[in-house]
Amino acid sequence: MANDASSSSTSADTIPYPTLTILYLPSEANLAIEEISQKYNNMTVEDCKGFFHQGKERDYKKITIWSQGIDSLWFNAIIARIKDLSNLESIPIVSGGIMYSI
Repeated sequence: MANDASSSSTSADTIPYPTLTILYLPSEANLAIEEISQKYNNMTVEDCKGFFHQGKERDYKKITIWSQGIDSLWFNAIIARIKDLSNLESIPIVSGGIMYSI
């Protein structure tokens, strides 16, 4: 029984892993990067090129956020603002290992 108690104690003491969320923001949405960095300080920003919209090459900022979870109301508001700034209908993101556009 001592082994069972130590096993459950070990599992209760484990630290939950942070989630990884990646946004590919068009270069016109640079203002949003500052807002994201104020909310989530565990993030990186990289310049990259992508073919996400109509297969045309475009400059993007790859924003990688490590967090215990993303505030969905805030996230939806920032995505709407990014779409408005960049005149795009969708923004590519990776969450939970799956890439999709919202």
